[in-house]
Amino acid sequence: MLASIFYVQLRHYIGNTVEVATGSDLFEGVLHEVSDDICRLTETSPGYEGNLDIITIPLSQINFVRASHAH
Repeated sequence: MLASIFYVQLRHYIGNTVEVATGSDLFEGVLHEVSDDICRLTETSPGYEGNLDIITIPLSQINFVRASHAH
């Protein structure tokens, strides 16, 4: 039940900049996909080239999500 509520709430932030924390990492980027099991965001890599990385995070591994701007 809580997993389905989390999924629905997380979908509201698609297109927004979010911070996603797992037990070992903190990712920041634009959320662009949420499915039943994962979320994907585009993270700007800090570095010389400014590469964009697509990060896939299992929903079960997420400790918290902080959104910068909601639609």
